[in-house]
Amino acid sequence: MGEPISYAMRNTEALGNWLNFNAPSELLDWSFLAIEFILLVGTICAVLHAIRHHKESGNYSALLTLLGAFGYGLLCDIASYYTVESFWHGEFSVMLVYNRLPLYIALFYPVVLYHICMTMRRYGFSRSVETISTAFYAGILYMIFDNLGPMLNWWIWDRADPTTWPYLNAVPVTSYFWWFSFTGAFALVSRIVCWDWVEQGRSPRVIGAGVALIPILVCVAGAGLFVPYNLLAYNGMIPQAATLYAAVLGLSGLTFVLHFRKPTAPRDRLLMIFPLVYVVGLLFIYIAKFEIYFSVDANGLSAEGLAVGNLIVAVVAIIATTTVTLLSHPSD
Repeated sequence: MGEPISYAMRNTEALGNWLNFNAPSELLDWSFLAIEFILLVGTICAVLHAIRHHKESGNYSALLTLLGAFGYGLLCDIASYYTVESFWHGEFSVMLVYNRLPLYIALFYPVVLYHICMTMRRYGFSRSVETISTAFYAGILYMIFDNLGPMLNWWIWDRADPTTWPYLNAVPVTSYFWWFSFTGAFALVSRIVCWDWVEQGRSPRVIGAGVALIPILVCVAGAGLFVPYNLLAYNGMIPQAATLYAAVLGLSGLTFVLHFRKPTAPRDRLLMIFPLVYVVGLLFIYIAKFEIYFSVDANGLSAEGLAVGNLIVAVVAIIATTTVTLLSHPSD
């Protein structure tokens, strides 16, 4: 075994503790605090929105969605630390699971999944259209984050690991497809358990069991959706795997466009806060760190040796995410 590729895994003292704290001055730079703050804002907004939905509707569907997303995120991420050896996080203010899991990542899943699911529910789509549209919205929103993180050492990919191929600059296309497929699985499972079952009047015991099983059901369903891509990528059909992802994302976007209709519900300003703070915040970081792009070598690495994200993809994703967010909350 060689030296770990992530500096967080070389912190032997922290590796012995389930919980670690790092002072702001100990972090690599201010962008680590910035993304933590953005996710903290999102967490507050999600909790307040779910509570407000319960008070207004009289049911717990939104709260159950948030709880299910939190459980799924923990299972998915913690399991990956012991089964996948191709990426590692950097050190943030609060680190969990023996310096493997930053707290902001534990918040990322429930915050992002809650907001995109609740946003797509505003359209009143059928179950299938809502699932596909949610996966599309999640896919473009995640691209912004996925291209920025590696170039700032928020996390690092082992580019020598063939399980991460193919790459689009700093990001394995596998990461794009994983987030798209597993988010689609979460949208479908949470729609059935947290919304349809509640509307059908299922017993609290049945609904509670369903919510407890959401993390496992999502992982199983997401893995199933991931099979076609894996078959191509693991058999060396790299261009075909990338083409499959592009086709699936494009078709999901087309599905959203073809079924688009103006939401009849009033603009939900509380639900808008996080997506807009997220886009504006990451855009600000991109601009503040833009000098990185001037030091990229022939291998696509920065002066610090970190893979630099695809600027074109990030710009398109920022525009698309902002557009979908604003369309989902038309002016009163």
